Amino acid sequence: MRSMRTVALVAATMLASHAAMAEEHIIRAVVDHWEPMVTYAKPGDTIKFLNMLGHDTETLDGMLPVGAEKWKAPLGKEGFGFTLDKPGAYMYKCNPHMSMGMVGVVVVGDGVPANLEAIEKNLDSVKFGKNMVARALRKFKEDLVKTGRLKK
Repeated sequence: MRSMRTVALVAATMLASHAAMAEEHIIRAVVDHWEPMVTYAKPGDTIKFLNMLGHDTETLDGMLPVGAEKWKAPLGKEGFGFTLDKPGAYMYKCNPHMSMGMVGVVVVGDGVPANLEAIEKNLDSVKFGKNMVARALRKFKEDLVKTGRLKK
């Protein structure tokens, strides 16, 4: 019985320490862009969207890690949030403002996202706002170089 309590205590401590280490990242909708445009997170971190009046957020098809869950927040959903556990890059948009360049990226994990090449290949499948997604992808890659994750 005592060993069961010890195991339960150790498990609870591990869960609590993981939760204490997880961070919350705020992404703000600002007129026609996201701040920040690129957000770096660790697995288990929470992403939260603010200033959402007149905005929504939705992942771009084919531009998230394989097996990762898509997200879609309704227009004006203040405080929409979720936890990301799967490493990789997640590209997302604001549907009403995508043609103005309102595309962003969340990178989960360290280094170069494993799905970066797949995202580049899937750019051709973007039907609406392809030029803005290409612009966001270019800025994202520039940020990867600037942060030392990607070599030029």
